[in-house]
Amino acid sequence: MSELEPSPELPDDTSIGRVKLPTRIRAGLNDADVKTVGEIREASDETLLSFKNLGRASVAYLRKAFGLPSSSGVRRPIGKEKQ
Repeated sequence: MSELEPSPELPDDTSIGRVKLPTRIRAGLNDADVKTVGEIREASDETLLSFKNLGRASVAYLRKAFGLPSSSGVRRPIGKEKQ
């Protein structure tokens, strides 16, 4: 399976493991147990900044790569129920 380029058009349920990301950003997201593009979009800037290895430049990169956070509540992958 090939890696995907980061894009605001990627579905929320896209695994971050499938997306080309800088090593430091990937490590920070993995340490924080972030699994999907939707989780990145949903997280506030303050939350992302609290993750190890993510600074302002990393958050700016993620916002540009995946789009701004949702303003309508938590995004869930299609077909997944609340747990």
